[in-house]
Amino acid sequence: MIARLEQVFDDKLKLRRGAFDVRAARARKALPRPLRADLEKVMAARRMVGHPRQARLVDGAAVRRSADRIETHLRGLDLTNRRKGAALSLLASLMIDALVVGAVVLGLLLWRGFI
Repeated sequence: MIARLEQVFDDKLKLRRGAFDVRAARARKALPRPLRADLEKVMAARRMVGHPRQARLVDGAAVRRSADRIETHLRGLDLTNRRKGAALSLLASLMIDALVVGAVVLGLLLWRGFI
């Protein structure tokens, strides 16, 4: 289950370096709020499995369902679309900034009587 999540982190989010906990913390930003709780559940179960007494407390079916929900969501992501959206968002913010600066300069020139 953890290996499948690591593979999805690698394929879809390009998270290749670091331990699972480090990559999961970075992947958390790309997940919607309900899936963040699922990721926390998977990470907690992973920590508990290493301890003999706590390993018995892990609900394997719930953790498996959480991991499956995360994997399903991440496999549905389109990297090309996300990159285009990020580029268009950056371009839009730059254009708005340019319009605001232009309006301020034009207003200043009108106020000072140069136009």
